[in-house]
Amino acid sequence: MMKKKLLVLAAIAALGTAGSAWAAPQTTFEEGQTQIDLAASNVKASTNRRSTDDKWNFNGGLTYGLSDRWGVQYNYYGLKTKSPSLDSNSQEVNAIYSLDQNLAVYAGWNRIHNSLDGNYFGSKTNNVAQIGVIAKANLTDKLDVYGKAALGTQKTSLWEAGLGYSITQDLDVNAGYRYLNTKLTNNDNISYKGFIAGVSYRFGGSTESRSYEPAPAPTPAPVYEAAPVPAAETHEYKDYYVNSIHFDTDVDTPKASEQANLDQFVSTAKDNPNNTLKLVGNTDSQGNSAYNQDLSQRRVNNVKNYAVNHGVSASQLVTAFRGENDPASTNNTEEGRADNRRVDVYIVK
Repeated sequence: MMKKKLLVLAAIAALGTAGSAWAAPQTTFEEGQTQIDLAASNVKASTNRRSTDDKWNFNGGLTYGLSDRWGVQYNYYGLKTKSPSLDSNSQEVNAIYSLDQNLAVYAGWNRIHNSLDGNYFGSKTNNVAQIGVIAKANLTDKLDVYGKAALGTQKTSLWEAGLGYSITQDLDVNAGYRYLNTKLTNNDNISYKGFIAGVSYRFGGSTESRSYEPAPAPTPAPVYEAAPVPAAETHEYKDYYVNSIHFDTDVDTPKASEQANLDQFVSTAKDNPNNTLKLVGNTDSQGNSAYNQDLSQRRVNNVKNYAVNHGVSASQLVTAFRGENDPASTNNTEEGRADNRRVDVYIVK
């Protein structure tokens, strides 16, 4: 049995080898960011002697990012059933460590209260020390498959698997199946299992609090001055330009040919640990303005995650999202549009 549980943990961890979108559960954090989770689950319970009918329950959770690697989390799961009526619940507190954007490990305490009207099942509260793993992999740029598994004292094991869909960068929905097994008596365990669906919302954090607002444009030169403006002054940003990372049409991950620019960006950040680097996302003019604004944000966040996963502190990075509003070239040609699909990298003065 223990070998099977360890294999489940290994299988969940293997999900983390692929790229990720942004849906819950969290495997990355931003310092100061809070995530609120609200969900419902259709739970039934069983032991070796009998099982119950299912009943809908409320679930809720709160996660806070302590840094770009660490988060602390509280979760409440209702475990009520009917026929017979169980009035059970689970409350857990975990510390979570992000290994990369797809994989996190956690450890904490889980209070599982098993309670029945009557004595057929019995009543027992288990205080469980647990360790676990969270992993996910992207199916599309907005859709993830995720897995979560844990082992604990009191003969406790947990697994959950499902899909998460990112509506926006900060709002997503998820649905899956959850299974919890824990000790009831010396000779019997109790299992709670069923479908779970929820919504997650994130707010705060370094990206929100440190988003860059460009300085006002300087007063234009007199009309009679016909001399061209030097290239370094044509951009409204006044920080030191490092490079630009380019993208294909309607894609939020960098082109394969941009690997050298990504590596140069990471190297520059590491060579200047006391400087802040700014990432500014842009798109061409194809599509509507609201979509392009979101696309520029996703491009920036993918470049930022690449840097963080290669050793750059998230606190060293600030972000801005310009959509189609800051073209570097004309949008009337394919060559010009290709120039505009970019994330610009600057060292902040």
